Amino acid sequence: MNPRKQRFYIAAVVLMGVIALIYSMVGSPVVLWHNHQLKTTLTGLTDQSITLEQAVPFSWDEVYSFAPYTSLEEIEAAIGTESYNLSESTSEGMVQLVFMDEGAVAAAVCDTPANLGYNLIFSDWEGNAAHLTYGENVSFEVRAEDGVTVLEQIAE
Repeated sequence: MNPRKQRFYIAAVVLMGVIALIYSMVGSPVVLWHNHQLKTTLTGLTDQSITLEQAVPFSWDEVYSFAPYTSLEEIEAAIGTESYNLSESTSEGMVQLVFMDEGAVAAAVCDTPANLGYNLIFSDWEGNAAHLTYGENVSFEVRAEDGVTVLEQIAE
């Protein structure tokens, strides 16, 4: 084989290996971008009430919120898929959100409200999870508390 072609093939394999390693460590760059968009949008809200359809800046069809200490297996069972972007919340008061789009994870957030700058509070829980589907147009009250934008579901 031509040495030039051989070096090209070796470089291509190494590059694909590095990309696969990075993906397995940090997950999908699309999910990371959506997480960033979500933070930017929610921390900048000034409305008094809003729906998630109005607030979320990317395509989604379902959103889940999970209680603290919900296992990764329970999360994957509830959403129906696996993703490198999912993690378990490790303490009380953490925000655990998973936005789905056509069966794939579109955004996955697991952190404290202080670090995120926002908090979503759902009122309709079934066991360890709350679930909303795009188009339900559920309203959330928007308020600021200690530098954190809080979106709390308005009970109907």
